[in-house]
Amino acid sequence: MDIAQAEQTDGVIRKPSLIASATKKMAVTYLVSTVCAATVVIIDSLVAGISIGQDALAAIAAAGPILAIDQILHCLLGFGIDKLMVQAIGEGDRRRANRIFGAILVTVLVVYVLVFALLLLVERPLFQAMMGDDPLVDMVIDYTVPLFITSPLFEALLCIERAFRIDGRARLFSKRSIVTNVANILGDILMVSVLGLGVSGLAWASVLSTAIGYTITLSHFWNNKRTVSPDFSVVSKPEELLAYVGRDVRLGGTAALDEAMDSVALGAQTAAMGVAGGAAGLAIWAVYKSLRGVVYAASNGVSASVSVHAGLLFGQKDYAGVRYAAREGLQIVLMVSVGFILFTLLLAHPIAMAYSVDEALRPLCARCLRIGCLAFPAIAAMEVTTVYLPVVNQLGLTSKLVLLQHCLVIVSSAFGYVVGPQGLFVAYIVATWACVLVLVFLLVRDEHWFVPERNPEAIAEYSLGLEPSQIGIMSRAVTKTLSDLAYPAAFCARASLLVEDSMSYIAQRNPDSLVEADVLLDKEDDGVLIAITDAGAPYNPLADVAKLSWREPGGFETSIMLGFTKDVTYDRVLDLNRMSLLAMPAAMQEPSTTT
Repeated sequence: MDIAQAEQTDGVIRKPSLIASATKKMAVTYLVSTVCAATVVIIDSLVAGISIGQDALAAIAAAGPILAIDQILHCLLGFGIDKLMVQAIGEGDRRRANRIFGAILVTVLVVYVLVFALLLLVERPLFQAMMGDDPLVDMVIDYTVPLFITSPLFEALLCIERAFRIDGRARLFSKRSIVTNVANILGDILMVSVLGLGVSGLAWASVLSTAIGYTITLSHFWNNKRTVSPDFSVVSKPEELLAYVGRDVRLGGTAALDEAMDSVALGAQTAAMGVAGGAAGLAIWAVYKSLRGVVYAASNGVSASVSVHAGLLFGQKDYAGVRYAAREGLQIVLMVSVGFILFTLLLAHPIAMAYSVDEALRPLCARCLRIGCLAFPAIAAMEVTTVYLPVVNQLGLTSKLVLLQHCLVIVSSAFGYVVGPQGLFVAYIVATWACVLVLVFLLVRDEHWFVPERNPEAIAEYSLGLEPSQIGIMSRAVTKTLSDLAYPAAFCARASLLVEDSMSYIAQRNPDSLVEADVLLDKEDDGVLIAITDAGAPYNPLADVAKLSWREPGGFETSIMLGFTKDVTYDRVLDLNRMSLLAMPAAMQEPSTTT
């Protein structure tokens, strides 16, 4: 919409550009981060196949279901940490966010130590009962023990990193993933190819590289951009601690159910491939699983951005913004997954060769990869949506979708057991796309994406680039909007000037770039709440107001000093500035006629 059109239609209509851009910026950065993390598994599989042999590939595939326990616990306890914190910040309570941070960190450490100590005791008899192949069991044990020992520490560090997402340091954590990945490649070469430690070398290389990478995460504790810190004093109030953990578990319960069911489904698929194709079938499955892991990782990276942005906006009751964030995330993962389909279709045979799959087995492996890759868009869409739905309090619906998805996958595994490896991949595609059809039906039926159409208190929503001409349009639009709602004329003029000067203030802070900004007007009992969000440089209006020279008297500075506004607040979260000002008709010394 050009400026002339905007004036004709009375104002600058709310557009998704600011929220979509912020979501995309973080999503792309985290996508790189999570894909780098997923390549650790691919590298382990490549090194296992090349330097150790096909049996090592089978051992890594067999270890998959029990290693999923780590992810299940993370979903149950760590999945909600950033969502709960960002919702608290969206509601204006940063102290509660810090206490949530401390409560969940303490709980994670205690639970992880207990669970993985138990797994170390029962792991061998469990795998012997499942496989009965002592050499293969030994390889699985060698691979998993180092990972189990270090899981409590790394889970705590992962929760810290999730909490730090609130400060918008996506690039920092992408660097962490890149450093981890490079260190893992070097570690694999050293531990396996040079020192000859076998599959245990793969595990220790992963452990050491992860520890090196997380030093970058910890550096954020000493950065001036950090705004959140764990408040461990919450431990002295067990009722409060348990209340936070209870909310965390309820929020993460559907994700934990998803991971648990995925582990069961993965076990069923692994067993079906083992029975239908033996060690060769397991090797093919290990190759496909590593490729599919990249799609899951990309989806999880995008989901991280969608969940925190949608969570913040949900806490602020900005329901249009919630929908914008979800749609942007889905668009990104669908484009990525389609690109990965093309990659797999074109390079399936070289991929099988790179994993050192036996030459006679490579044609079958390539066919299975080409079939299985068609499930990637469905996998990606389900991952993002089942993260989004709990954020908007649709826990029951999420659980039903998760159960449907994994029950269909388990049934497809039984079908694959009967017809062979290729049949298992065909059945898997059918199962995943059937779930997506159900999901599409639900989203089409609920056109507002399971949130209200708008905040009941909302008066108007606008978007603009901070150009002088657009700022003038915004000022006139605010005057007319408030006048139509029968607010006093003097109040409308002052509120309009307040918005105009606030926009000019933000523009002054970003002289070399065109900054997008959203302005939301909400009704309050005793006034109008003006919320201004922008993606520009950080600022502090309360510190700056006394020393700025405004272009017109009676604007932002005078309004605050004379009491026209109260509860002036500023926060920076997810790389966005948000300033809220409560404009008071009563302060104009005229009778208020607000509705």
